Amino acid sequence: MFNGIIIYFFEKFFSKYYIISNFFIFKLNKKFFNINFGDSVSVDGVCLTLIYKSFFFFEFNYCYGTFLNISLFKKKYFNFEKSINLFNNVNGHLLFGHINNLSFLKKKNFLNIIKLYIFKNLFFKKFFIYKCSISISGLSLTINELIFLKNFIIFSINILSFTYFFTNLKFLKNFDFLNLELDYIVFNIINNIFYFNFK
Repeated sequence: MFNGIIIYFFEKFFSKYYIISNFFIFKLNKKFFNINFGDSVSVDGVCLTLIYKSFFFFEFNYCYGTFLNISLFKKKYFNFEKSINLFNNVNGHLLFGHINNLSFLKKKNFLNIIKLYIFKNLFFKKFFIYKCSISISGLSLTINELIFLKNFIIFSINILSFTYFFTNLKFLKNFDFLNLELDYIVFNIINNIFYFNFK
């Protein structure tokens, strides 16, 4: 489990894609030396498992379905977050690293705030709520504008300069795809409401 507070981003060192086994190798710094085999790490918002490490090189395995259907791993830079310790402060909001879908964005600068306008299909319409938390590429953020159109949802999030320059968001271009994870507390509450209403 994670909280979406990203302070590291790293460049992909090597990747290999097979139908059966897929993996990434990243060159990470010493702040990640205390993670062990089998530990979960959020890589651009996706929960991956560490399967090997040697010196500065860390290898993560993932399934083909994750690569093909949901997550976008063809980027060069990735946000990293170690799993949280529940006995410490929990900042941001609780994340599982289970990506719901991909979205694409349009970026706009306004003073010292970067505003991301994100376009989403209507499939998840009932889970989008004004001022609700959402995870974009592993970052815990807040929906600040919300517009429902005929075929799309347009919502915006505000990124502070600190967050922008200390994550991989600064490499994003207009109409790039993003990993998106809904707030699972809202997700489960709304699902239960719909379930009991139509039961």
